[in-house]
Parts: sequence; structure tokens; C-alpha cells
Amino acid sequence: RGSYDVYTLPASKARYRTRADGEVLDRLDLQVDFQPVVHIPNSIPDVGEHWGTSILARVMQGLDELAATDTDSASASATTGSPVIALAGARLPVDRATGQPLPVKVKAGSVWELNESGRMDTLDTSPQLAELRSRIDHLQTRIAATSRLTAAGLGLLDPTEVPSGYALALALSPLDSLVGAMRLARADKYRLLLRMVQRLHQAGQVWPAGETLPAELVWGPHTPTDRAAVLADVVSGVSSGVLSLETGVRMLQDAGYPIQSAAEEVVRIQRRAFEGAARLADATGDNAAVREYLGLPKADPGVPPVPLPPKPTDQ
Repeated sequence: RGSYDVYTLPASKARYRTRADGEVLDRLDLQVDFQPVVHIPNSIPDVGEHWGTSILARVMQGLDELAATDTDSASASATTGSPVIALAGARLPVDRATGQPLPVKVKAGSVWELNESGRMDTLDTSPQLAELRSRIDHLQTRIAATSRLTAAGLGLLDPTEVPSGYALALALSPLDSLVGAMRLARADKYRLLLRMVQRLHQAGQVWPAGETLPAELVWGPHTPTDRAAVLADVVSGVSSGVLSLETGVRMLQDAGYPIQSAAEEVVRIQRRAFEGAARLADATGDNAAVREYLGLPKADPGVPPVPLPPKPTDQ
């Protein structure tokens, strides 16, 4: 209120929040005695080097040339759409006050009277515009090849020109190797980052104290995947017994199916797998194992407990 803001609010005017356990969040010690900074490298650094090399460093010159060529293309398109016209022997309107010819603009329906030797010439910049557009396409292709993002990864490839999904996969193979190298360079740093997150939660008493658990990031597909083909492979592999249900669910998860947890999805599938439960019962004859497979509680034996008389005590 008044002349105070979030930076000049006096402490006497402030009201501090209270945590669920009754702790007032005023000058609270976070129990953090380190600076939480994790450097994520761009690539696997050479010996004696720390930062690595950005993928943009290889194509900076190409990006500058692309920007300059695009500017030149815009200028050329302006002169192509509104060409410069040179009139010779034309009777132009004159300003009566100054006696000077008035400026003439090209517009639809304009008529100029020319003498017998008069002519009108226009400056044709369309060839230069076509050349600039061709250079833009060339620069984009070179940038895609040099950066290994590929024309397909940048969206420059016409889908109608791809004969099959296998050809598209081959076109995206340089991008796959680039993404694999970048993830390999960052794998240790991501594990360190997740470990630091756990330490911060333990320091803030959000998580119980103890040893930090190993954690890693799991990436989804970065290129288009044939989900129908992956689903057919999983169904065929699991039903024929060459793939486990857990592996099949992870394959579906990697293909982009909305599966939050592979373990929970396996449990859900087994709870409805009555044919598998019947085969398990035929193979083992153990009803307890079948109920555990289906996620059901242990069966009630159905025999009520028999009350026993108390044991006689020694006199």
C-alpha cells in the first residue's frame, strides 16, 4: 500500500506464512550449505576443456548468411511487386505554383500520354528474386546437413516425396545420432541434478533424511514413430512368449502411448488377464498364487475359529 512495493516493504508491515507443523517462515534456515548449480554441457568436452561445443556453433555463419539473404529477398520482392518505371517523352502533370512536375505513382487505371518517340521502361528484378529464393533453399539444406538436424527434422522435407517409413527413418538417422550424443554428454549431469533435488528436499524436511536414491531421466521418442507397428510387435511378442509383459509395456511407453507407470500398467493388465490366471491355476494348482496374480486379497478359508477352553493353571 502507499509508496511501498515488494522490494521496499518494511519488516514491520510483513506477515509471514506458517508451515503445516507450526514453523513460521521467517528467516528460516534452509539447511543448505552449498550453491545448487549444475552445468549441463553441450557435447562431450575434449581433454582440458569443460563446456563442450554447441550445435549452433557449426552453423553460425550459415544462419547469418540466411538472415542477410532473407533481407535481400524482401528488398527484391518489394521492387518486383512495385517495379521502378522510367518514362521518356511523357506529359506529366505540373504544379501550377512551382512549375515543377508532380510525382507520379503507378496504380491501376493510370494513363500517360507519350510522344511519338516516348517509351516506358520497367526495372525487372524477378530473376534476382528467384535466385535469392534458390539461395535460401540452398542455405537451409546446408544448415540442416552441417548441424545434423536434417531436412526432415527441420520440416523442410515434403512428405509426399518420402516413398516409405523406412526411407524417412534413414533420412532422420543423422538426427538420431546427434540426439544420442547430446543425451550421452548430459547423462551424468542429469543424475547429479536429480540427486541435488533430493538433497534439497531432504534439507527442507520435505523428504525423510537418508541415502539419496539413484534416478535418471527417461526420454520419449523425438522422431515420428509407427505406433501401430510397435503395438503389433508387442502383441505378437508377448502372446508368443518371446517378450515379457514388462518389456512390452515399456516398448509401448517409449512409442508414445499415454502410460504413466509401466509397473502400474502391468498390474492393471494382470488384474484382467483371466485366461493367464486360468493357465497359472492349471500349472500350479495354487489358488493363493492365482489370487496374488490377479491382485485379489487372500481368500477367506470359510471355517470359523473354534474357541478353545483356557489352559488349566497349576494350583
